[in-house]
Amino acid sequence: MTSTSSGPGSPVRSRPDAPPATAAGPPGAGVAGVVGALLLAVTNALVALNPVEDTAGLLRLLAERPGYGQVTVIVGLLAAVLLVPGIWAFTAQLRGRAPAWSAVGGWLMASGYVLSVALSADTATALSVAATGGDPAVYVDAVDNHTSAAAVVMYAGFGVGALAGGLILGIAMLRQQGAVPAWAGWALIACEPVRVAGLLLGVPWLPAVASMLIAAAFAGTVFAPRWGRRPGS
Repeated sequence: MTSTSSGPGSPVRSRPDAPPATAAGPPGAGVAGVVGALLLAVTNALVALNPVEDTAGLLRLLAERPGYGQVTVIVGLLAAVLLVPGIWAFTAQLRGRAPAWSAVGGWLMASGYVLSVALSADTATALSVAATGGDPAVYVDAVDNHTSAAAVVMYAGFGVGALAGGLILGIAMLRQQGAVPAWAGWALIACEPVRVAGLLLGVPWLPAVASMLIAAAFAGTVFAPRWGRRPGS
């Protein structure tokens, strides 16, 4: 705070020099976000281990390896359940010095990963279809040729929210004036083009690398301020 006075006998007024960084609270939700990002990387790695080109290929894979499909669905759901509260915890931590950036980025990214549950639900449905042992042609035709507008909205919301939200939240980290390490912000920003490159170029392991970058960024945000504290501060 800086004191100012307009003349002798005038009251002394205080004005803030700069918005303070929001103090890091209990790390529980932040740690959940880190674990969620790591589980997302595991989910991406499981998908990369068994890449498929179309819906028919997915059904064949799930019919042959139903246990693999169940694990992938469960890990993906756990990732979303842990990521969303973690994102909101980081949003609260960053709001002191970047209120608008953190609010918009946090809302977009959290909403995107809420909608990511649709991916797990689709795989769970495919598991049920594969388990029937019947002709999967109707399901394949429905998914490939009759996608509903609601499904398009969900997938678009997931893609735009997760990607744009991560970029904006990364910028919020860079605006923390040292309260959060800059490398954490750059890691979160970098994860988005890495993920997109993996999808566009067909490199199955790049999404897992992108999720590891999210985990690193979140870990830096939740732990670095605590490691940097001086004893007694």
